[in-house]
Amino acid sequence: MDFELDETQRAVHEAVHGVLSRGPVPATAWRMLQDSGVHALAIPERYGGAGLGAVEVGIVAQALGEAALNSPYVSAGIAAMVASRTATGVDIGDWCKGMADGELTAVSVRAAGQRGVPELAPESRRVTGRFGAAQHARDARWLVVPTTAGPALVDLAQDGVSMTPVHCSLGTETPDTPVDGQFELTEARCTPLFTGQPDALDLFEELHGAVFLSYASGLLKGALRLTADHLGARKQFGRPLATFQAAAQEIADIYVLATALESVALYCNWTIDNGGRPTTELAAALFMFAGEGRAAMQMCHHLHGGLGVDITYPMHRYFSSAKDVVRHCGGERHNLRRLGTRCSSD
Repeated sequence: MDFELDETQRAVHEAVHGVLSRGPVPATAWRMLQDSGVHALAIPERYGGAGLGAVEVGIVAQALGEAALNSPYVSAGIAAMVASRTATGVDIGDWCKGMADGELTAVSVRAAGQRGVPELAPESRRVTGRFGAAQHARDARWLVVPTTAGPALVDLAQDGVSMTPVHCSLGTETPDTPVDGQFELTEARCTPLFTGQPDALDLFEELHGAVFLSYASGLLKGALRLTADHLGARKQFGRPLATFQAAAQEIADIYVLATALESVALYCNWTIDNGGRPTTELAAALFMFAGEGRAAMQMCHHLHGGLGVDITYPMHRYFSSAKDVVRHCGGERHNLRRLGTRCSSD
């Protein structure tokens, strides 16, 4: 297995980092990604996209995490990868062309307050149920939700759809912070996307988890860099804090975790692009992020001292965004259960 980035992937890396080097704020980052064409990387070529895969989407998601930007791209990347795997004969032209033009798709991977997911008889093409919070839902035109038949596409411009706003963890920072949403559908018309595909629901969860893991690995990498720079520049007793053994050991532990999550994210994306199913690796990595990743973010705060909790300093954005990743992907218990179920079935 060769995990070196190819020419196309290196070009994607340069493109997204070129956009982010201009220092966009969350309100302008999405528009800049659209202007550069990055938003359409994984949309099938026949609908105006570039037809690229999970590795390329992961490169962009990780870069956004490094910059602690809450962007619609995470949901857009998941939706595009779902579209690229939609069963032959399913009409998704309007959806994909809309996404290529910048329309937002909200993605929910869990039913809210229920053990399973809503039933969907393929012949009925209607779905009823409550679904967990989806990112950037207030401005979305489309919604992808889990059902017993796999992911289903819902046009939000119809009766039978209601949304309850849910502020993300950064919601108290600025009034224009994007709003997530919980949806309740009542006999809403929908389009089953993975018709006839085995383990359709598991595949949908893997696509969702892979993009969020890439974003999460970027968050930890960005927080690590920010903290290391602070320790190198801040002096105490005439010496940089980085030269103190306790601080050096703590930052080294965070580096090991960040590198491990980045490597697993790349492996999972590569596996998906090559027809594999990284279920076990994803569950293990998301379990690690929900527990050890949270502890690492807390340590980054601690190593910054009081500066880390000042909202004029960016550290709090990494910590808050990490909490949102855990909320969207499930906490330690959820992913440990998934990991145990997977291991017991092998």
